[in-house]
Amino acid sequence: MNSYQKKKIISFSAPFLTFLQTHRLFGPFYSGCGHILTFHRVIPDTAEVRIHNHQSLEITPEHFEQTILFFQKRGYAFYSLDQLYESLLRGRFSKKFVVFTFDDGYRDNFTLAYPILKKYGIPFTMYITTNFPDRKAILWWYILEDMLRKKEQVQFRWGGRDYFFRCRSLVEKEAVFDEVRTLINKSFSQPDFRKMLRAIFSDFQPNPFAYADSIAMSWDEIREISQDPLATIGAHSVNHFPLKKLDSEALVREIKESKEGIESKIQQVVEHFAYPFGKSTEASLREFEMVKSLGFKTATTTRMGNIFPAHRCHLECLPRISINKATKKPVLQLQTSGMLPCLYHKGKKVITH
Repeated sequence: MNSYQKKKIISFSAPFLTFLQTHRLFGPFYSGCGHILTFHRVIPDTAEVRIHNHQSLEITPEHFEQTILFFQKRGYAFYSLDQLYESLLRGRFSKKFVVFTFDDGYRDNFTLAYPILKKYGIPFTMYITTNFPDRKAILWWYILEDMLRKKEQVQFRWGGRDYFFRCRSLVEKEAVFDEVRTLINKSFSQPDFRKMLRAIFSDFQPNPFAYADSIAMSWDEIREISQDPLATIGAHSVNHFPLKKLDSEALVREIKESKEGIESKIQQVVEHFAYPFGKSTEASLREFEMVKSLGFKTATTTRMGNIFPAHRCHLECLPRISINKATKKPVLQLQTSGMLPCLYHKGKKVITH
């Protein structure tokens, strides 16, 4: 069962579970003292056919505002990462808290999410992958989606092998997306990465860097946000590579150069980091220790979980709750109560590595 199918099952069952109040049984043990939320893109709905992977990275502005109201109506404190850091070190929380974080550095975070955050006075963190504003990133996941939407078959040659995929129906397109994505991730290696992308996309998109120019924030926009007292700018690596696959030298470069690059652009110290992808297959003990040694106050993963006082000993691998189109109110209730994290991690409470 893939992640999309799991999301569909959770979305379908969540209203029944919350109606029965099942999630409340988990709250006293698994809801923790608060939550860190993960957002990627905040964009309006369109009538265009989409591939499901991107719907898992996106929400509408209306849904985003409803998420703020969900926590506001429940009396949550809205924390910055610095406030969370200080509270964890002290071991004291006066009330439940929530932290809003955004990964990668998409332009809609500036044009659509930022005005809503200012409207409600919500502190937030934007983790920047520096090749996005540097316009050196190839946003291959969006190129792949566009290619599959416009083509009925895809073929390319890589690693001495010819690949051919039919993609006439939406079901076929989603299956091909998953297969090509898996190929890219499994075949990942720094020297060959861009060669592979050129082999896959050259017939469709001769200038793959154009996507970063249209979708990602510029340094001017990041600098403007960084001047707002509500904002924290964090690092998210240089290239958004899965860090676990890098050798030690490349690992240091990805983390350290992203921190230093952002600091040079916004003239502020960068003290918080988010691991690209962030699951156990992409970041683990070696990566956590490296981030800690480089002096970051906190670092966040994409492992699903709530925050507990015991996370003061695991500031380099804090779990988060992902917010996407499937995260309507019943699903969010299952997540924040700790029911979903409990089931997903087989009863483990403090999610680390």
